[in-house]
Amino acid sequence: QQRFPDLQGWLDKYEISGGDDLIEKIHDGIENSEKFLIFLSANSIDKPWVRAELRKALMNEINGIKPEFIVPIKLGKISQFPPFLESRFYIDLQSKEEEEWLQDIHRAITNEKRSLESPTENLSVSLHLASDNKSAVIVLFEAQFWAESIGFLIKTNANIKSKNWNFPSIEGMQQISISELVEDNSYGVRIHDKTIRPGFPFTIGLEFEDEKDPRSNIVSIENWDGSGGSQSMRFMSFVKNS
Repeated sequence: QQRFPDLQGWLDKYEISGGDDLIEKIHDGIENSEKFLIFLSANSIDKPWVRAELRKALMNEINGIKPEFIVPIKLGKISQFPPFLESRFYIDLQSKEEEEWLQDIHRAITNEKRSLESPTENLSVSLHLASDNKSAVIVLFEAQFWAESIGFLIKTNANIKSKNWNFPSIEGMQQISISELVEDNSYGVRIHDKTIRPGFPFTIGLEFEDEKDPRSNIVSIENWDGSGGSQSMRFMSFVKNS
């Protein structure tokens, strides 16, 4: 709140007084909030109270009351995330400077990613700093309500040093029909025989040579049918992300 006075936080030690009903107060706090930040550490992840609060928040998402309500925030090393959070991008405090994770949390709360025009209303597009490389940006594509074709072209204002794509929901050896466009200031991927569905995202990672925030290098993101790209059939092995 000191860094972003436009936001009003709810934290139990400031909101719950002696004699208050803990369950009622916590549930009220969750119901009256627009975002639920769950801080997960090796010590907290299995605590009954944490699990109870997470279940309550999860029901608001499942029932469609508050889409994208839960924001996982990782504190230190965790062997395994709760199953229903495994596919989510989390904010890793340990891998970032304070100003970086403060900005990430602010963006998550305010849905700043919506300022980046999505190719369709069903498709959510968001930008994330790579946890292991400060010069790389992860572009996350998520279908909100129905399946979407995988075909995206990203244009940049800086030369792309390296690139990759990832489809976390695919496992094992797969035959993939792909078109790819590789240029200094643009990168396109079209997977012809796959789609993304709600809960199963697709990502494109781009690394740049400059040292500024890599997210500022993204100029536009468009749907792409593969035209002008190099088409190939590949046999690829996919390993499920932990």
